[in-house]
Amino acid sequence: MNQSPWDPLPVRRRIAEKLYEVIAPEMWAVGDVPFPKCGIASVGVARQYCGAAGRRANCQVAVSVHTATDTASCPLEGELFLPLEWTGDRQRRRRARVLDEVGQVSTTLLALGLLDRLAGQGLIVADAGYGRCASLRLALEECGRSYVMGGRSQGDRPAWHRRAAPAGVRRAGPPALPSYRQAARPLTPSVDPDTRFQEVTWRQGGKGAMTSHFAVLQVRPSGKEATRTAQEQAGERSRWDGKLPLRTLPVEQPPDAAEPTGCWRTDLPAATPVADLVWWARTRWRIEYDYRELERGLVLADRTCQDVDVTVRTTAAYPAPRGRGPV
Repeated sequence: MNQSPWDPLPVRRRIAEKLYEVIAPEMWAVGDVPFPKCGIASVGVARQYCGAAGRRANCQVAVSVHTATDTASCPLEGELFLPLEWTGDRQRRRRARVLDEVGQVSTTLLALGLLDRLAGQGLIVADAGYGRCASLRLALEECGRSYVMGGRSQGDRPAWHRRAAPAGVRRAGPPALPSYRQAARPLTPSVDPDTRFQEVTWRQGGKGAMTSHFAVLQVRPSGKEATRTAQEQAGERSRWDGKLPLRTLPVEQPPDAAEPTGCWRTDLPAATPVADLVWWARTRWRIEYDYRELERGLVLADRTCQDVDVTVRTTAAYPAPRGRGPV
């Protein structure tokens, strides 16, 4: 609370502890909660992506951590994201009573700070906005937190290395660094006719069973950030053996679809039952459903976010992601 004379964190912690006992969570869900706004005076309001509108709009965005099961969910912690345009506007910050030491912190760092504050154990689930951040996934792995995160959104085509042995190119001069024989390729060509899909039902919906076909692949996520991270883990670039880490990739492709319609990234072993991977990946529906019920019953969409805590929190327990700016 930016106008409160007392620290709200102890109160929020006690509330979170009570809710944790009631719900008995099976996972922790990280996500962004948008608050559409009309003016420009509210803390952190800016023209940015708004999930409620499905496009860029004038809104506030709060990073939240929910505890969730198949039957209930509840937000335990949340923190407001401060856009870059707020960092240099002193007059605007003074009117909104934002502390001088508060600067922009990426949504990934905010999420890590919230998880650190809750200090709970359990699987982390998140959408593709967080799943595409390699440094966030690495930070969770180094802290022993398993995750299942969205791999791509509609129209996004990340490249993946399938199982391949790295090889160096012979040439005169210093020894060549290891490299893959094949270039990274999008997800769709990686699903060949030999890929075995399994029918999985993850819950009962209002119109019947929610069922689709899923397969589990083993891939090596590629990209500059993934390569840089692998080299840093080896100690230095010259000591890297050229192998990107192997990860599990659940893939969805309905029988009537010509190509995969979704995928998720996880550090769980490929031997994990497909039904369990699908359940974890799809349980985010519970949070979205509960928010929709709140909007209908309590008119949550008309509430403002003036009193969201914007104090920067420490994330010392987690290695800082190397990404810059918001995800």
